[in-house]
Amino acid sequence: MRLLCLLALLAPATAAAQRPVDRVPDLHSGALSQLVLAQQHAVSRCARETDSGAHLAEVRVRVRPGPPPATMYDARIHVVVRSRHRDGALEACVGRAVRDALRRAPYAVPRPVSARHTFRIEGRPEPPLPRHAAAYSEAEVRRTLASRTGALQRCLGAAGLPESATLRVAVERTGQLTLIRADLPSGADPGATTCLHRVVSRLRVQGAPGRRVTLVHQVAVRSR
Repeated sequence: MRLLCLLALLAPATAAAQRPVDRVPDLHSGALSQLVLAQQHAVSRCARETDSGAHLAEVRVRVRPGPPPATMYDARIHVVVRSRHRDGALEACVGRAVRDALRRAPYAVPRPVSARHTFRIEGRPEPPLPRHAAAYSEAEVRRTLASRTGALQRCLGAAGLPESATLRVAVERTGQLTLIRADLPSGADPGATTCLHRVVSRLRVQGAPGRRVTLVHQVAVRSR
């Protein structure tokens, strides 16, 4: 009788021990892009600590699986930082901060994943405009974005119903375009945000504004 009572008491504990542990989600390009975007505070902190005069910091990250169980803690995380103007101390600080933050992220890494983002460092002087720069024109910016509609749509994938993505784009004083935010439809591909960042960051206009300008651009999603 005593043995039966003991087995009855142990049964719930045994069942709990055999219950499967919740699976850690896999890292994909969209998730990695969001993790990198969340490092704005780290970039600003590094700029203050190093007293850097740089106004931009481009962060490129590549994460590859490490030994089993292949989590972010054991992953091979490669971070490259390029600032403008170049500042080695700032780049080293940002690289360490991004790497440390990614190691703590609760993801599994089944395959290599990459992401890139350019951070604007608030309160830092931007480079002077060329003396003979063209006048800024919002129409030129919209024509430039429209010229890459096909590439932007490929980033979004296809949806069954007509939908659109809303992109908030910044035009820097240098004329370079930067994607600040992307509101995506539910059917967008997981890596859409990273892909959109890549396409937009390669664009530049001749008419650079006297200050940073933001605008909203709509991209229609291709129907199946």
